[in-house]
Amino acid sequence: MIEIMKMISKAIELTVLAVFSVLFAGYALFIYPFEKLSEMMSAEVKEKKLKYTPATEKTVA
Repeated sequence: MIEIMKMISKAIELTVLAVFSVLFAGYALFIYPFEKLSEMMSAEVKEKKLKYTPATEKTVA
């Protein structure tokens, strides 16, 4: 009886781990790249980058 409970417990742990692994991998592969692309294309983000980026002087080597 105890062995069966341990097996069920391990199966549940592995199932939870597998579910979170798949969710993380799915987010990393499918959602995150599109978020980064939309952020790069956003006019608001470009304005803030221009506003808060320090001006640098170009030097000739």
